[in-house]
Amino acid sequence: MTSGRKERIMIACVTFETTKITEPAKFYEATKIHLIHSANEETQDSIYWDFYNEVCEVLRKNRVDIKIIDQNMKRVSDFSLMLKTVLSIIEDERKEGTDCDVYVNISAGTSEYAAAAAIASMMDPGTILFSVGTASYMIPEDKAKIHFYKDGRPVGLTDTTKEPKKLASYFIQKPERDLVCGLRILSLRIENKKPVKGPHMIYALKENDLWYKETNIDQRDQTSKEQGEAVYYYRYFVEKWLKEKWVVKNEQRKRYELTTLGQNIIDTFHQPPTDFDYEKYLVQKPKRT
Repeated sequence: MTSGRKERIMIACVTFETTKITEPAKFYEATKIHLIHSANEETQDSIYWDFYNEVCEVLRKNRVDIKIIDQNMKRVSDFSLMLKTVLSIIEDERKEGTDCDVYVNISAGTSEYAAAAAIASMMDPGTILFSVGTASYMIPEDKAKIHFYKDGRPVGLTDTTKEPKKLASYFIQKPERDLVCGLRILSLRIENKKPVKGPHMIYALKENDLWYKETNIDQRDQTSKEQGEAVYYYRYFVEKWLKEKWVVKNEQRKRYELTTLGQNIIDTFHQPPTDFDYEKYLVQKPKRT
């Protein structure tokens, strides 16, 4: 590439959708796209090939130099195969050592692909997972009964189903409760314009039972105690927040602030009980007398 911009790689699955793949590729200006599909190689005139070929044609029309990687699988309804495939694609792209953005599209394809692709993307923090909604449908609402009703009753696209099939399960570790709750304290204190420097955060963590550093006051003077606590706060909380990319240092304001990922973490995990008093997160450190 001559522009010097990052390569923008997209992963998508083709079944019976085209615009949910081609429009996001255009929006993100994808330079390379991996198209996972299961068109039978022996039956070139199958409906699956129609959709796959249409996607390729539109992609090349939108960007003539786009690189399309054909990922023809036996079954796009195989969860384990889809997880293996998406993980392999992400890992291979990273191995090349190029400075790239990897986008994973879960708007099209099978439900098994969407679930597997979401899990795979979460295993690589640098991957951008996204979906697109439908602005308009091919079948107008007044024609829906013709296609989605049977004998006067709403059925949907599926008439009959196969037997349910259990998916393989994979354990993904939730983030540590103390780190998430501590991060929520930082966020709310920033939002409410409360002090967030070390001593104030340490006091708030203690007041909310999130502080496990024991300090023997009888054997240490106050200054040494505070220095030890500051080191513990940085190593146990701040360093881990930075490592997970939940916070960044705002050099101008001389404080740590949440990233979008950090905000998503506190919005999702370890929620306080419904009757929790958030004022506990905003406690003020008493002035030394």
